[in-house]
Amino acid sequence: MEHVERLRELLTKAVEKSCDSDTGVIFSGGIDSTIVAMLASKFSKVTAYACGIPGSHDLEYAEGARNLGFDIKAIEMTPEKIENSLASIVSTIGTNPVKVSVAVPFHFASKQAREGGVRIMLCGQGADELFGGYNRYLEPLPDYTRIGEMMKKDIENIHTEQLNNDIAICRENGIDLRAPFLDDEFKNYTMEIPMDLRIHEIKNSEEFTCIDEVDDRKFIRKYVLRLLAKELGVPGPILNRRKKAAQYGSGSWKTIQKLARDNGFKEKAGKAGRKDYTKLFLENLKSQPHEPP
Repeated sequence: MEHVERLRELLTKAVEKSCDSDTGVIFSGGIDSTIVAMLASKFSKVTAYACGIPGSHDLEYAEGARNLGFDIKAIEMTPEKIENSLASIVSTIGTNPVKVSVAVPFHFASKQAREGGVRIMLCGQGADELFGGYNRYLEPLPDYTRIGEMMKKDIENIHTEQLNNDIAICRENGIDLRAPFLDDEFKNYTMEIPMDLRIHEIKNSEEFTCIDEVDDRKFIRKYVLRLLAKELGVPGPILNRRKKAAQYGSGSWKTIQKLARDNGFKEKAGKAGRKDYTKLFLENLKSQPHEPP
């Protein structure tokens, strides 16, 4: 398919100009970060840093990406390590619980990368917004015009809603974070690809198993990107992996919630007439001394 070849050409170009001689990748074992790591390994010595609590989805999928041409370092985040990191994280990006839980794996990955002498890391941010990876994009189907409007808005807001926090967390650890999917030339080309190739309706195809059913119709999210991944040789389990946000794939979200409960903040929030006990826990941490980068 012409679009697949052009996407490969433009993304390869974007990755190449983002690489250093030694390049790290924020790695979840998902399709986006795997594509980035595989392309980067053509131009650089690549180490992919996968973070998660023991038994987490991200660590499990990362194991399936070995022997793809880059090194993988698996970082187990224990509750104690996560708790010790939180004051530093909230002092950098604030106390929004979801954003903090997303930041946790970025913190641990960038910290270990810097300790290993890496200065530049790549991430897969932007692929879900460009290719239709989120569950919410299924809701308006088959109204592709509405989905396109949602995706365009998400791309316009991605820096303020997400990427600026990721960059700030990595910068605290001395890492320059780059997002090749958001390269202007690649991004602009992708946004012109027909929506039905990004969220693609299938009939009886067995090409991919990551199928979403909407009103008895079957769709594949990020279809054209999966075609590119297949061409690159991404393994089947990763190729068909469904979207799982960083805070869930790594296990950081449920760990932070449990830390808040274990430290008595569910009760404290109740006494204060609040339900957001996790946020109260993080607000309390913001005033405490934090570990140095």
